[in-house]
Amino acid sequence: MGILLCFMSQKNQFIHKNTFLENKTNKTNKTNKTNKTNKTNKKSKSEKPIRLIFPALFLFVVLFLFLLAIPFALNTAGAAASDSYSTDLSGSAPQGGVLLIVDGMGSYYIYPELTAGTLTNETGNHALVKTLPRIWGDGYRISLMKSPHPVTELGHSTIVAGNTAADSEMVGYAGSTLMDVFADEGFLCIGVMQRGDFASMRQKFDLILYDETNSVNNMNFTIQRNDKGEGGGDGDNSTAEKAVRQKMIREIEVEFEKLKNNASSYVSSKDTGDKYAGYNRHALDAACAALSVMEKYPGQKFVIVISVGAVDSTGHYRGYYAYLDAVERLDKDMEKLFNQCKKNNFILAITADHGMSFETLDKKGGGHSSGKYAKTKEATNIPFIIWGPNVKSGVIDAAETGQEDITPTFLSLFGIGTAPRFSKGKVLPAKEKPTLTIEFSKPENVRILKDGTEIFTASGYAKYSISGLSPGNYKVMWTAQNEKYTQTECQIFMEKDTVLNATQYVQKSIFSKSGVDSSSESEPNPSGTDFGWNKTVFTNKYVVAALILLINLTGGVFAYRIYKK
Repeated sequence: MGILLCFMSQKNQFIHKNTFLENKTNKTNKTNKTNKTNKTNKKSKSEKPIRLIFPALFLFVVLFLFLLAIPFALNTAGAAASDSYSTDLSGSAPQGGVLLIVDGMGSYYIYPELTAGTLTNETGNHALVKTLPRIWGDGYRISLMKSPHPVTELGHSTIVAGNTAADSEMVGYAGSTLMDVFADEGFLCIGVMQRGDFASMRQKFDLILYDETNSVNNMNFTIQRNDKGEGGGDGDNSTAEKAVRQKMIREIEVEFEKLKNNASSYVSSKDTGDKYAGYNRHALDAACAALSVMEKYPGQKFVIVISVGAVDSTGHYRGYYAYLDAVERLDKDMEKLFNQCKKNNFILAITADHGMSFETLDKKGGGHSSGKYAKTKEATNIPFIIWGPNVKSGVIDAAETGQEDITPTFLSLFGIGTAPRFSKGKVLPAKEKPTLTIEFSKPENVRILKDGTEIFTASGYAKYSISGLSPGNYKVMWTAQNEKYTQTECQIFMEKDTVLNATQYVQKSIFSKSGVDSSSESEPNPSGTDFGWNKTVFTNKYVVAALILLINLTGGVFAYRIYKK
């Protein structure tokens, strides 16, 4: 730009000299006319540089501002990029899983290290369970997990949304539940719910079997099928894939129809304990029927959410001893579901919306949400037990956790680093090999090294999810696709799922001394969340902007000096 101004000023002076010579040649002509012409030419010559210089200066300012904006445009380009890449280096990614919510089952009645009591300080007994210890013996369980609101609707809402403030309204918002996240990942979402089946919850499933009355004595099972766009996440499914998906849903729906029509046989016993146990068994059998369908379609990912209600009903109406009996019967019927999951390497997670508290051991009826029950440890402490591929075996985690941690942890078992949009929960260290999620504002080239050996490399995506990483130190390096001379690298320590948000950090020129290896600037962080970056290094695009500014200012100065001369 400055060079252009210099050229225009030089040209203007050249024109000035030519005009002067022509005037001198014509001096022998009429004197009065010549003098008049010379005065006019002088005025024209004095105005011409001014007429030229102001448009040029305006053009200079416009182009300067445009060039100055280029680095910032480059820095924000591609901010809306959404292309993602997922892989499992262990090769053990599960096809699907089951989340079983047992309404009213408190951890103080099943965990051997905890002992339940009553409001009158009587010491209770444990339920004699056999299947649950098998599951947590080969899996992972949390010893102390609290439900913030020991109420059925709020408990179910907190579980699926990962937020202690969740309710049925929040569940209805777009992207607010684990089912929304699974659907975005292409999972088929199936529900079998005897409790927590409010309208906004039901809308989150492709197909759900639920009891409209939530009553053991007056049950009314209904099947609801929702149109989820039939694409299952990426929206690029072919017509054939959509047809297969609809075929799967229809096959499960047929199985649900059979169970719906046969529901009365599950509660036909005159023995009250058998009747309540049969109600729970109906939901478990429905889930097993859906699993049998999914076994025939190994390429389709899925999740089944079950809520069984008779343990809660027993606690409310039949008392402490009957409550233990209901838990024991459910434990026995759970064996079929566990064996089916184990045979197919499906994930099985078991939890509750709340627990149950009793005033005395002998009194008929207990509670969990009213004033005298709501704050007791028996009502607020719930189990969380996980079995599946890549789940730690035989681990009892004594950390104090919250019900909101269930959804992000359950999602992580599938290598999914995304949580529901309002989730406040954290991922618990349940996996043998965690997942690293790297998020960029635009597509980047990524390399990951462990002990100096490259274990992963890929390019062209704005988000990467790499599952199956052994715990330890890793070096992560990335280079922008349109900036081959910049690179950023860092070291992290992984012991659980970690999200690396790279959008907030400045990339460094590989020619910059401090940009070659940021590992020398910070030690690995055990939490895997704060990576100790050097944020003061300028990249080559800012150097280019400074050079552009310097050149233009220099040209402007020369142009002004020529004009003054």
